[in-house]
Amino acid sequence: MDAEHILLAVIGAGTSFITFCLMRFPRARRPQFQPYGPFSFAASFFGALAIFFMSALMVYAHGVWG
Repeated sequence: MDAEHILLAVIGAGTSFITFCLMRFPRARRPQFQPYGPFSFAASFFGALAIFFMSALMVYAHGVWG
């Protein structure tokens, strides 16, 4: 793996973690979105997992065509 692939993977993992935290903990959101309340653990987990798989697919596609 090149440094580019590692950087893309780290950014994807970080984005996935941030997605989970923003969905699960409403105090971390912007004030206008805080009243909506937290998502369930399953919804937060699968939302973060979807972001992670999209970023992993991007790293794979970059390796195949890059």
